[in-house]
Amino acid sequence: MLDYLIQPLRQTLDFRGRARRREYLGFVLWQLAILAGVLNILSLFPHDGDGLELAMSAMFGQALIFALPMLALQVRRLHDQGSTGWWILVGFLPYVGAGWLVWLMLARGTPGDNRYGADPRSVEWDAALFE
Repeated sequence: MLDYLIQPLRQTLDFRGRARRREYLGFVLWQLAILAGVLNILSLFPHDGDGLELAMSAMFGQALIFALPMLALQVRRLHDQGSTGWWILVGFLPYVGAGWLVWLMLARGTPGDNRYGADPRSVEWDAALFE
């Protein structure tokens, strides 16, 4: 389970290949859990009116830390569907961009190999494991 957080961080600068929906959703859920934990810890400390500033700082810090790994993961996710990574720019369209990007991230990938690599869902069995 922790691998869903660590693997995208290891592949921060890897914009090649493909990524599964499971990998994407696992990374998003880890980010939400980390943010919830930080905000809960911040709520334990007394603050005199600047609680919103602390929360915004925590969210901004998390966005800075996870922005590049998330971008690389989203590009690999688009590659899984056979699309170019430039489709990530659809998120900047007003009104519909964010929803369209979420749909692209959750859409099923192309079965089998495509021009971006092998299908990440295919499992290569090593017969030596069972001997």
